[in-house]
Amino acid sequence: MSLLTARFSGLARAWVANGLPSMSAAEQWRSSLGALLGIVLCGFSLLAMPLHSHWLIAPVGASVVILFVQPHSPVAQPRSVISSYFFATLVGLLCTHLVSNTVLAAAVGVAATVWLMIKFNCVHPAGGALVLLMVLGGPLDLAQTFQTVSLVAFNVFLMLLFAWLVNTWVLGRPYPYRASPDKVQSHHTRDLAPMQRSGLDHTDLASAVVALNTFVDIHEDELVSLYKLAVEHAFERHIGLTCGDVMSRDVITVKANSDIEQAWNRLRHHKIKALPVLDHADSLVGILSVADFLRQMDDTSAAGLAGHLQGMLQRMPGAKPKRAIHVDQIMSTVVSSARLGTPITEVIGMMIEKNLPHIPVLDDDRRVLGIVTQTDTLAALYKRVALASA
Repeated sequence: MSLLTARFSGLARAWVANGLPSMSAAEQWRSSLGALLGIVLCGFSLLAMPLHSHWLIAPVGASVVILFVQPHSPVAQPRSVISSYFFATLVGLLCTHLVSNTVLAAAVGVAATVWLMIKFNCVHPAGGALVLLMVLGGPLDLAQTFQTVSLVAFNVFLMLLFAWLVNTWVLGRPYPYRASPDKVQSHHTRDLAPMQRSGLDHTDLASAVVALNTFVDIHEDELVSLYKLAVEHAFERHIGLTCGDVMSRDVITVKANSDIEQAWNRLRHHKIKALPVLDHADSLVGILSVADFLRQMDDTSAAGLAGHLQGMLQRMPGAKPKRAIHVDQIMSTVVSSARLGTPITEVIGMMIEKNLPHIPVLDDDRRVLGIVTQTDTLAALYKRVALASA
């Protein structure tokens, strides 16, 4: 009896509990709001048409769930929606005339629609509902056929129109789904970006999908992103370091109104590549790096560079300067920053994505508490890995 109870309990869990997706409360409300607006806009738009025979069809309810709950899914994309409704309409009309038995016509219609959707890679579940609805409605004459086709066409057009408008402009979710463009290699070489040189790629995904031999209801780009986020979370969980653990605290800074010669001398003396720039209240307003000095040069040849740099930093007494002489005139004002509790994994990601050698760590008033450099991150990770393997 106990064995039977255990098997029944396991079966119940498999039917009831397993495979339930998790979604944030905010996303639940957004999806529900999208479904509400989608149906309201489609329904009133159809009623406002001069053709009184146009109304919402039942399969639209299934489509709206997919369009607003899973807007990035392959089954929610316009091509899948349009093609599935087209195939379902065509198959439904044929089955009502070619198969006399209603049950058999329904079975053949749904099966044929499923086959066509898979064959042409345009799976959309509402297609099965539409073909069943049409078959159960019985045979149609020519006028009724035209009316039915136009009804389906108007429903699909309005549904996709409002899915685009509501998802994009109300809910802030781009629709249709567009894969993120590949990031440009900042060094202008043929190498992939550092984060793309290892780990999961599209070839691995294609191989996995073939091995599973099933339909995967997620875009490859999103699956790659999901994998990377999971790896980052696992890495953060195992490493557990924050900016406060690894940053340099004795930060060499410079004021915004300081002379650039003074700033240059600080860079040389401390053998560093960048200086956080502070205002009169000691809040960060920019960052000055060697690259900012180089951007002021017109001639970047070896001889020209030396001459221009010397001209910038050594002005003749009494001469009116022709170039910027204060730090705030040449500094970079767009600065990526972090907080004390920012995970080191997030900082490493910023450094790699934006090609940054250093990231200032700020408090709530934008005062500089420290700075994280590439050397800091490498040293911290080396020590953590070395201790873990000891």
